[in-house]
Amino acid sequence: MSPSCWWTRPGRWNRSVALPLNFTPRRALVIKLGHIGDVLVATPVITALAEAWPSLEITAIVNQGTEAMVQHDPLLKEVMVLRRRHANPAAALIWQLGFLHRVYHGRFDLALELSGGDRGAFLAWLSRARQRVGFQPKEPHLRARAFQVLTPLWDPSRHMVETFLGQVRALGLTPQDTRLRFHPGPEAQARAGQILASAGLAPGGYALVHPTSRWMFKTWTPAGVAAVMRHLAGRGLGLVLTSGPEARELAWVQELRALLGAGPAFLDLAGRLDLGSLGALIAGARLFFGMDSAPMHMAAALGRPVLCIFGPSGQAMWGPWQTPAQVVVGDCPEHPCGRDGCDGSKISRCLTELEPGVVIAAAERLLGEA
Repeated sequence: MSPSCWWTRPGRWNRSVALPLNFTPRRALVIKLGHIGDVLVATPVITALAEAWPSLEITAIVNQGTEAMVQHDPLLKEVMVLRRRHANPAAALIWQLGFLHRVYHGRFDLALELSGGDRGAFLAWLSRARQRVGFQPKEPHLRARAFQVLTPLWDPSRHMVETFLGQVRALGLTPQDTRLRFHPGPEAQARAGQILASAGLAPGGYALVHPTSRWMFKTWTPAGVAAVMRHLAGRGLGLVLTSGPEARELAWVQELRALLGAGPAFLDLAGRLDLGSLGALIAGARLFFGMDSAPMHMAAALGRPVLCIFGPSGQAMWGPWQTPAQVVVGDCPEHPCGRDGCDGSKISRCLTELEPGVVIAAAERLLGEA
């Protein structure tokens, strides 16, 4: 069956219906073109499909740089990575044609597009899947015609996991295990074990602190993080400090190092870990302390207690999912504003004005529960 053109197929531009499958799919395509945390939050969809059809062969398409979140998932047959960086335009064209050829000839009979964008809609249509599910655009849009089933887009009062699972439910399925999934992989676990042994840290005996985000307007102050780290050390926990490799994050961490110069001691791994090794270290932590970022979702997927600070973004939509957690929200009447800092400054006053005592009290509650 060749793909029909969605711009010529008759029908409404927007439709939102449940359409239970009347066949048993053999090959499914799950498309999630987003950031690292976005891919993790979509993993319950993979679980739900595997629950419904244990013999289903599931392929995931994800962006380059996010594949570590799913590459060791035993429920996936294949992970296809959409590369964005190429040596030159000719190399890009050759690679893209090969990628599209693989999607077209993948013999998929079910496709779920979890990104809500044009590229994902095109890939779903190109797959020639017998049943294709996507998100209903907020406004009439051509990409709606790539799908037979459209489900509601996200809203601030609903967690993104539930939004993604809405596509599964539209197929007539009832998900049972809705936890996030993340498998760091055996090599990453071995590296993490060596790192901890060299530092004299035992699993369960340390807090992993990841205080930055690639979006720095989500980040608290170095002084506040230093105060919480001192408190955790005073509770007898070792400290492992991590961050992303970007220059802005490392500059922020340098300020934190200066504040902690007189102690407590900590294992400084900022900017030095791949995602798998970071995940394996999180898996061994007594608790995770950080911001609204991908490592927070990794901690939730690994079932670790999470102490997390939210500023402009909404915890109802993006908070730690199905794990012991304490979420501290900056005090602002407009929360969640969704802005990249106050008045375009890239600095969020709801975070810079947050007192350390509030976060320390939340840490105590979490340690009492964990």
